[in-house]
Amino acid sequence: FCIRSFFSLEMGPLSLGYERWANLAPEVNELQSFGHASVSETGELHVKLIGIDGSVMYEKLMTPIIVDNSDSSSSTVASDSTESTGSLELPITTSDVFIQSGEVSDSSINIMARCNNEAGSTMKLWLDGAEMDSTDVNANTDFTHTFLVDGLSSRTKYSYQVQCIVADGTALDSMEGSFTTAPGGDDEVEVSFVWAADLAGQGYGRNPNFSVTNANGETVTGGYIVFDTMEALSPDFALFQGDLIYADGAIPAAINYTNGTEVLGTWVNNPSKDFVAVTLDEFRANWKYNHGDDKMQSFLAKTPIFVQWDDHEVTNNWYPTEVLVNSPLYEGNVSADELYNRSLQALIEFNPIESEFTYRSQRFGKHLEIFFPDFRSYRDPNPDNSNPTLTDMMGPEQVAWLKDGLKSSSATWKIISAHDPLGVVTGSEGDYDSFGNEDPAILGRELELQELLAFINDNGIENVVSLTSDVHFTAHVNLSPDRAEGGFTDFKPLDEFVIGPIHAGSFGPNYMDTSFGAQYEYEMGPLSLGYERWANLAPEVNELQSFGHASVSETGELHVKLIGIDGSVMHEKILSPVVLNDSANEESTSSGCVVVVSCPLGLFSLFVMMMF
Repeated sequence: FCIRSFFSLEMGPLSLGYERWANLAPEVNELQSFGHASVSETGELHVKLIGIDGSVMYEKLMTPIIVDNSDSSSSTVASDSTESTGSLELPITTSDVFIQSGEVSDSSINIMARCNNEAGSTMKLWLDGAEMDSTDVNANTDFTHTFLVDGLSSRTKYSYQVQCIVADGTALDSMEGSFTTAPGGDDEVEVSFVWAADLAGQGYGRNPNFSVTNANGETVTGGYIVFDTMEALSPDFALFQGDLIYADGAIPAAINYTNGTEVLGTWVNNPSKDFVAVTLDEFRANWKYNHGDDKMQSFLAKTPIFVQWDDHEVTNNWYPTEVLVNSPLYEGNVSADELYNRSLQALIEFNPIESEFTYRSQRFGKHLEIFFPDFRSYRDPNPDNSNPTLTDMMGPEQVAWLKDGLKSSSATWKIISAHDPLGVVTGSEGDYDSFGNEDPAILGRELELQELLAFINDNGIENVVSLTSDVHFTAHVNLSPDRAEGGFTDFKPLDEFVIGPIHAGSFGPNYMDTSFGAQYEYEMGPLSLGYERWANLAPEVNELQSFGHASVSETGELHVKLIGIDGSVMHEKILSPVVLNDSANEESTSSGCVVVVSCPLGLFSLFVMMMF
């Protein structure tokens, strides 16, 4: 057992780029300070941390909890001010039963549920009004279960509901959910979906007063507003590209946000989350916190999802075998593998995943197949990513799977849901977290990417696109051999579309790696609006929060939109496929691209960026 504490504000030599124990003289007066506190006539406590020049470095207004005097066993305790709510901590959830669906195919679906009464229960699944399945749930899985439902008809809408029945016969019902099964592989039909990443990061959680006026002129208030906006588009399914929890970050009751140099405002979290996850129950609690949002629950009940993960489901920029030494987040040295195992169990329990979590693909009609790689579980250490020799991102088995899948797919569009970008640099020297490393030479993980790009080119594979996220800004990236500086040019141009965050701090745009000629066709981040590049702006600056929407028409055109959480279209692109002559396997048109749903892009990738 240990108690972990976290900084709401910190200012010391390390904060300004000096050594932690630098012993700086008072000449560096930004680091000299005293405190000032005042209590008002009405009992409010106002605390200021003040520099010796008189400037206020940080301040906090605290409102007391007033206890009923008749209760002599209680005392008055000061609490963080929920300045804009004036209320006590809100409950994590108000629903009796949580539900969601995912991994939808033309004949099956996974339906996950949790009995929020946290009592041993019989869980029953009803499909179109008929009881389909039941099981007993208990604390071993934190009262969760995922049902596999198969034998379904393609392109068919179903409704479902889950019931939790406790020992005394009391039944608790979920809201009604729905889903539509995928079209068959030969069906020439329109398909649409959204992709999203980076939820509740950098301390920005569920704010009951957060308000956005959407593109229809309606004001939407409270919680994770992005899910209300995505639900209005009625997508057939959603790609969740990772960082859907921030297990390595607390969500304090209030947090100041800045433009990089000065405080712009205070963001209020209610409910809050005051821990970093180490134990299994703490990882589970992160999922419960996000799933408790009403807007997220409504979206998940109506929209099947495909779940990937990135780093923050475990800890920032982690890799297998890593040992976190002297991290300010943890007590002592911590094995990333141990955190990984606990996080993985919680991820499987709290998502519509039946038993294992791995890379896979799914077909949606004649024109679309989506590939879901895992860039996190099989990678070599981040510090090796600048080596002149191969550093794995996917590993040889997964690379072979992706090559075979792209080559054998008869779908018009092959979309790679890349939860880390291909061309955009993430991390920094010694900790480059994706493929790029700010060096024009092809190094480390870029050698694996080079192998994949060469395979696509050599085998005449067309219409590959990348959709990505992770970097906390919005962008359209293009990889091109005409601009490549790494000495390798035998690859097809590739587009990558980047989104995010959907509700977290915003950064960037990041630096680009030019090995494969990556450049921005569109970019929107704090720097684009005149803020500091790494400003970590709150969702309150909602022009920098985004998700992606893609649709494939009956005739095979791919329409990609990067959309703000208010529903406004920030950037869009319509792509016409390259059509091959089946008899000669030759191109009959000259347009087309490779699409990757992830970060960087080459052929044509939709890059949804999540970072930090």
